Amino acid sequence: MQGKLILNHNDHDYLYLDSLIPKEHFLRKVNSRIELSFIGSITEDLYCPNNGRPSIAPELYFRIMLLGYLFSIKSTRKLMEQIQYNIAYRWFCGLSLKDKIPHHASLSRIKKRLKKDIFEQVFFNIVSQCEQAGLMDGQSIMADSTFIQANASLNSMNPIDENSPRNRRPNEARENSKWQLSNKTHRSKTDPDASLAFKTGTARSLKYKAHVCCDSKNRVITDILVTTGSTHDSQPFIGLIKKLKTKLSYPVSEVIADRAYGSGTILSFLKDYKIRSFIPLFTTRTGNNSTELEGITYDYDQETYICRNNVPFHASKVSSQGFITYRTRVKDCRNCSLAGSCQAPIAKGRGIRVMSRHIHDDIFKQVKKEMETDIFKQKLRERLWKIEGVMNELKNQNGLLRAQSRGIENVQKQAYLAAIAINIKRLVFFVLIIISLR
Repeated sequence: MQGKLILNHNDHDYLYLDSLIPKEHFLRKVNSRIELSFIGSITEDLYCPNNGRPSIAPELYFRIMLLGYLFSIKSTRKLMEQIQYNIAYRWFCGLSLKDKIPHHASLSRIKKRLKKDIFEQVFFNIVSQCEQAGLMDGQSIMADSTFIQANASLNSMNPIDENSPRNRRPNEARENSKWQLSNKTHRSKTDPDASLAFKTGTARSLKYKAHVCCDSKNRVITDILVTTGSTHDSQPFIGLIKKLKTKLSYPVSEVIADRAYGSGTILSFLKDYKIRSFIPLFTTRTGNNSTELEGITYDYDQETYICRNNVPFHASKVSSQGFITYRTRVKDCRNCSLAGSCQAPIAKGRGIRVMSRHIHDDIFKQVKKEMETDIFKQKLRERLWKIEGVMNELKNQNGLLRAQSRGIENVQKQAYLAAIAINIKRLVFFVLIIISLR
C-alpha cells in the first residue's frame, strides 16, 4: 500500500520545527516554489490500493534524494545521519522531531524498484514548472556531453570470447607490451554497460557518457541521456531534439553545439526541421573532397555534373564517407573534341573522367559561410560559459563525476536527480529575482 506524505500537518512537534526554520532558508524557498505532490499520483499504480503495510511515501523518497544532490551528500548513509539531526532537512521531508527516519537501505531498495520512467516523469515535470514560471522559452537549445566515471576498474575486464588468444587478465599487460584492452574484445564483469573511453590527455578507464541539452535563456537542463562511454557525442543527438519537440510547449528553433555535432546527417536533419544551427563543421576539411572544376557544373535538376560538351556524368554508389562518384562513359570521352582541355580527372587505365561530390555538399558550403559571421562566433562564445558551466555544475556540485551504482539504468536515474537539483536551484533563484524587481 502506498504511503502518503502530509506536509504542513497540525502536529505540534512539526509546527514547532516549522517555527525554527528561518524565512530566508533555501529549503523554505524550495518548498514554496516547487510542487512535488504529483509524485504520489504517478507512482500510484505501483502499489496495491487496499492491502499491505503503508510504504515509504514516494514523495518522501524523492525529497530525501534531492537533499543529497542539492547539498552534495553522496553517501545515503551520511544523508540519513544528517536528516536525523538537521532540523531543516527533517522539516523539508515533512518529518517531525518524533518521526522515525527511513533506513538508508530502504532508499536503495526503492531506487531499484522504481523504473527510470518514473525519474524521467519527475524530471520533465520540473522542466514544465520552469517553463510555466517563464524561466525558459525552449526555442534555443545548447547541446554537449561529458564523461561519468563508472563504478568499476580495469581489473574487472574479461574477454568476451573465452577461446580467444587474447584471453588474458589486465595485469598481464606489463608482461606483454602488445597486449591491449578493447571494447570489441573485452567487457567488464562488474559493470557490463560501461565501456572504455578517454579524453585527450587522460588515461583510458571505464566510463558512461551523459548527453545534455539545456535552454540557452537561463541554462535549464531540458534533457539528459546516459549512454555507454564509447558512444560518440553526435549519435543520440537527433533523438534528443525530436524528443524535446514533443516534451516542450515551445518550438525549438535554434541549436548551438560544438564541432562534435557538425556532421552532415545532423546539419541536414536540422535544416529539414527548419531549425537554425550554430554548429561548426566536424573538421575544417569536411566536404573538401568534393570536386569543383572550371567548365564542369553541377545540375541540380538532373542531380549530376555536366561537362563543357553538355555530356552528363553518371552517379555511382555512395562511399562510407558520404561521397558520390560521378563517371563519364568511355564512348563519350573518346570522341569528344574538348577532351584535350578537359580538367576532370581521368580514371587510371579506364579512359573516363571522374568527379566526386558529398551528399551534404550544399549544407557544408552554407555552414562554412555562416562560420565567418559575427553572430555565429558570438553564439559559440556564449556556449562556452553556459553549457560548459552546466557540465561543471553537474559533475563537481551535483554528484555526476562518478557513478554511484552500476548499470546504465541506475546511472540514468542518478543523472535525472542531478539535473532535477540544478533546475530546482535555477527556478528558486529566478523567482526570487523576479520578486525583487517588482
